[in-house]
Amino acid sequence: MTWTAEEILCEEHFKKHTARDDTGRYIVRLPRREDQGRLGESYGQAKRRFHQLKRRFQEHPDLHQAYFEFMQEYEELGRMNQINEDTSSTEERYYLPHHAGFKSSSSTTRTRVVLDGSCRSSNGLSSNDTLLAGPTIQ
Repeated sequence: MTWTAEEILCEEHFKKHTARDDTGRYIVRLPRREDQGRLGESYGQAKRRFHQLKRRFQEHPDLHQAYFEFMQEYEELGRMNQINEDTSSTEERYYLPHHAGFKSSSSTTRTRVVLDGSCRSSNGLSSNDTLLAGPTIQ
């Protein structure tokens, strides 16, 4: 099988930036494209989506509770963290919109968070646009 230049770059990134922590969990940095530039402003769009989610929770309190518990566990596991709202910071920030996914037939995780990496920022780029696509591994 022949890989494209992007697939090779992605594989090299994976080899260079993958590690395991003390608990055995893998830690992998996202493989960003260098030629895409920086993401634009995303706070406003993420905030609008969050308000839509809050309205949905008002209609479905059971979903709100399950989502809250899921997000709390997500934070405790270190999969997300709170950022400093200091507006003078030059650190790149991207607010990833999300919503609740609900699967009543699941016996383990009925509620999950669905991250919307295809949501466009103010300059037209999405988080997905800035990621390298690796080779198909199936």
